Amino acid sequence: MLLLSRRGCGQAAGPPARPDSIVVAKAYPLLGLFAARPALRQALRANAGLRAPGRRQARAVRLLVAKRPAERRRGVDSLAWSPAEVRAVGRALAQVSAADTAFRAATRALLRARYPRYAPLPDTAALRLAWQDAALGINRILRVYLANQVPRYPAIDSSRFRRQDVALGPALRRQLRARRARGPRREAAFYDGPLRAALAALQLNGRDEAARYEPLAGGLNAAPRAAVARTEWARFPYSVILVPGQGPEGPGVALDSVGAYRCRLAAARYRAGQAPFVVVSGGHVHPNQTPYCEAVEMKKYLVGALGVPAAAVFVEPYARHTTTNLRNTGRLLYAFGLPPDKPLLTVTDAGQSRYILGLAGRCRQELGYVPYRDLRRVSDVENACWPVPDVAQPDPFDPLDP
Repeated sequence: MLLLSRRGCGQAAGPPARPDSIVVAKAYPLLGLFAARPALRQALRANAGLRAPGRRQARAVRLLVAKRPAERRRGVDSLAWSPAEVRAVGRALAQVSAADTAFRAATRALLRARYPRYAPLPDTAALRLAWQDAALGINRILRVYLANQVPRYPAIDSSRFRRQDVALGPALRRQLRARRARGPRREAAFYDGPLRAALAALQLNGRDEAARYEPLAGGLNAAPRAAVARTEWARFPYSVILVPGQGPEGPGVALDSVGAYRCRLAAARYRAGQAPFVVVSGGHVHPNQTPYCEAVEMKKYLVGALGVPAAAVFVEPYARHTTTNLRNTGRLLYAFGLPPDKPLLTVTDAGQSRYILGLAGRCRQELGYVPYRDLRRVSDVENACWPVPDVAQPDPFDPLDP
């Protein structure tokens, strides 16, 4: 019997990582690096150009929690990084990089690993862009989850607090105080104020989706990941069969009938030897803040009802749209050592299969790039494409699936 929990993909021995640190590492890897390396934080504190922004942001946090509901948007705008501040901090980071060899080496390694779209640029240009992504991403969280700005997917990602909700201010104040009480006793970095407020806003809104299944290599993915090394890839035309999720709109429904249909199509192709693995992709999406994860429920169905071996089914539990079904599957292939020079096969209903053929424009609009190459139609319900290295680039504007 397949036993699955809400955090089933990432259960591992030992204490789990805190959701805050997971979100920061995934959405803002540059800030995650600074948080993990005391020597880098010391180099930042030694730069005079970074002290004034840090002091101003600390004051802005204090003022934000004191604002009346009608003034909250103004308080958020005051706390958010301004374009001038983003540029000034970028210049200061470039100065630190030029003056500190260890800082330069550490950030260069991170940028090459986590920011492939910036890797061809000079080190300082890539560093400034990674910082800009973090600052603007933090701004987005503050404006969406504290000031009710419309998110990318309003039906499933909006704030749970009404625009004039008087409960938000006191709740935010309590959350920030609790974080200070349990946090490490260290001198604050220049970016800590807005980041702490953003993470508190996510927690108040119940938005820990990005941290629910880490480490992704464990739990439900442990057996298929171990099977990768034993796979005779030459026997298969495709690396994986990707099944995009379909979220049920009604509450209390674990698996939508269309999602089950897509699983049946995938199971038939798996049995026909099209690929050694199936990837089921989809997060906690429909309806808003559902307790059910599309990918987890699809794996249950594939294994429990259709008899596909559990060791043949990877779970990708984060995607919130077809764009990120494809992007996140590419990430999984690279991370788990599947051959990126072999195409993957998407299997879904005919309507979504046609939609995928025209998806490149939306990918460029929302992600900034197309997370696959050489997409082609195979049948009414199948398309083939190859992953691209750019999928490693984080999306700072989607904190629920960066």
